[in-house]
Amino acid sequence: MMCMTRCRGFATLIASTLIYAPGHHMTLRSLIKRSVPLSCAYYALDDWLAGRRLAGGNLRTTSGARHVALDLDHSLGYIDKVYGDYLRYAGLNHFSGDVAEIGPGDNFGVALCALAGGAGAVHAIDRWRPDRDDAAQGEIYRALATRPGFADLFNDAPSERSIRHLQYHAGVPAETFFRQSGHTFDAIISRAVLEHLYDPLGALGDMAAALKPGGLLIHRIDLRDHGMFADHHPLTFLTIGGGLWRRMTHNAGRPNRVLLPAYANWIDKAGLEGELLITRLAGVTDEISPARWKATDAALRATALATVEQIRPRLAPPFRDMTDADLAAQGCVLVARKPAHQD
Repeated sequence: MMCMTRCRGFATLIASTLIYAPGHHMTLRSLIKRSVPLSCAYYALDDWLAGRRLAGGNLRTTSGARHVALDLDHSLGYIDKVYGDYLRYAGLNHFSGDVAEIGPGDNFGVALCALAGGAGAVHAIDRWRPDRDDAAQGEIYRALATRPGFADLFNDAPSERSIRHLQYHAGVPAETFFRQSGHTFDAIISRAVLEHLYDPLGALGDMAAALKPGGLLIHRIDLRDHGMFADHHPLTFLTIGGGLWRRMTHNAGRPNRVLLPAYANWIDKAGLEGELLITRLAGVTDEISPARWKATDAALRATALATVEQIRPRLAPPFRDMTDADLAAQGCVLVARKPAHQD
């Protein structure tokens, strides 16, 4: 209770400072980031504001606006990497049938690659609508249209509004879409999205139910704090109590702190054929090739375990009861297939 009272006071101070000294916003933000309590207060305030925007029907966000900071060549390279990763994770040459992409961000290039490769339709699902640079997006779509098989995917001049066989569901959370839409899919894919859902395990259950026989789930999950406490220990976000964390994250879609063991348990109980492979380790800057824990590099594992030990005394429940190895995994790929024939 005292922590919440302090954070409300900090939030009031932050809000009044931002209102009366807008020209010093960046300086204030850098000062706030140095303090964990002030950062918590900032995120609580920002989350409240996000809730007000959502309630008013404002779906705009800068989160997911990946291509704003990229030139054309890097945008095309990013699209090819993401699409190629999906195929590689699942051991596929192409997608077929109906595909759902959760959190496409500010560009539908991956959907176009899936359609060009043989998918019949793509449903793009996004709780928000990330900001777009229309001119830059036009360049991307015109460049993609020059590739073999892509030109026929547009009804008119290449743009996101002229893509054939694409349905965009903006403002629809994944937690409700798969339960309520009535659609079924041959593949459901996402990259760095499940960690932002209100209820990722419930959503996964709905996705599994929406899979056709033999259908695939392919999800790359980033289990880090997404820069929330970038100036502190990389697992600082696991020291915050659950009630406060919800007030900091629920509306804005910041990380939900559902970690590797929860996803592993879900796979075990879901009746799907699948596995989790680790892609990131605590305290290790670069991502690693997807691998089971014991198959990761021993030196990197040691670094990750030491990183966990540094902060273990400060962890909030339930994280303090988790093993060092489970806490050390800070990114993973979930690939699971629905049996083609069920008894």
